[in-house]
Amino acid sequence: METFLDFLDGRRSVRHFNPRDTLPRSLAQSILEHASQAPSGNNFQPWRVVVVRDKEKQAHLAQLAAGQVQVKDASAVFLVFGDKLAYDLDWWQEFHLQRGAISRAEVAGKLSRIEAYFKLHPEDKDLEGLRLDVGLFAMNLMHVVRSFGYDSVPMRGADFTAIKAYLQLPENWEPILMLPVGKALTPGYPHARRPVKDFTRFID
Repeated sequence: METFLDFLDGRRSVRHFNPRDTLPRSLAQSILEHASQAPSGNNFQPWRVVVVRDKEKQAHLAQLAAGQVQVKDASAVFLVFGDKLAYDLDWWQEFHLQRGAISRAEVAGKLSRIEAYFKLHPEDKDLEGLRLDVGLFAMNLMHVVRSFGYDSVPMRGADFTAIKAYLQLPENWEPILMLPVGKALTPGYPHARRPVKDFTRFID
């Protein structure tokens, strides 16, 4: 029986998908609901996602991604962005109050802590923090996709400026990656990994 660690270790980047398959919209919705459980700094959740299920649009996206066939043949293409305006304290306050995550009595203390944190690390509400937060979401997304019987390949090799113009996306959305998702026709390549001793220092 496959264990959770077997599942994690078994992920591969797949580039050959069944072009006749389309990811149902309801399934894409479920995938994103689970992927959104990913952590983010102070729970700002700055990820923004566009799911392209239209084969003609996928073919055009493939042209903007150096003709990579997995974009055209995928069951859907998930475009993952980070919202540069997401680190908004007013939004954070209302969002958490409405969902009962904090009380009115806690607001001042929580906001003060976040402001102090951003003063210590201002880069965490800039592109550096945005890419980290959305990267955590993207990795979660890849694992969730596999749990539903699909595979994916994370890509940066695309003209995201042209993609944003083609899909008429907001200027403040920073491109993080393109994720074609589909039913694998061939397995992904085995991957070689550094041994732990090459990237770890233990302090006992």
